[in-house]
Amino acid sequence: MKMETLEKKETVRGFNLEIQENPSKEVQAVYDWYNEIFQFVPNLGKLLSNSDAALLSYTHMQWHLEKLGNLTPEENNIVQLTIAIENECKYCTAGHTLAGKVLFGSADADLNALRSRTALSNEKFNALHEFTKAVYNSNGRVSDAVLENFRNAGYNNSQALDVITNISAKVLSNLANQLAINEVDEPIQPFAQGLEGFSSDYR
Repeated sequence: MKMETLEKKETVRGFNLEIQENPSKEVQAVYDWYNEIFQFVPNLGKLLSNSDAALLSYTHMQWHLEKLGNLTPEENNIVQLTIAIENECKYCTAGHTLAGKVLFGSADADLNALRSRTALSNEKFNALHEFTKAVYNSNGRVSDAVLENFRNAGYNNSQALDVITNISAKVLSNLANQLAINEVDEPIQPFAQGLEGFSSDYR
């Protein structure tokens, strides 16, 4: 009888989307973290598993923001969703919309405002959103007025640097997803609706 061999799942550009069979304890800790939060390892985790350095760099930034950062989990998510939208990363925009709705209790109006690039209803969150865009799009070279507006909204210098850490984490995942043309996981796909206008001109 001829045995059929199943090819490993991968992106259309040949990046592996399987979890490692014999991961190091550090990588296994990441898989455990994903399973605790989502009950599965998402394709982002599988994609980054092609490089231990990428996987651990990304997740350690997220862990440090959660445990040591001075922004709330919802504020971290607002920064990361802002960057995902700026980069037109469908995978991360869908993922952070889901996270905001299910994990962090963000108002639907605020999530919709972020996705439609309009002002948020919460003035402090809107100041965070605008500061994030200014930092990202100016490569950190914001004006005195932009920084002062951020401070006047109730944020401090430590939180300004946490914004940059959030940006760094999201740039890593956005570029990895778009380089590999990553596949949006089935549970996240409903939150990718409405993102059809995002750029997909890779070639």
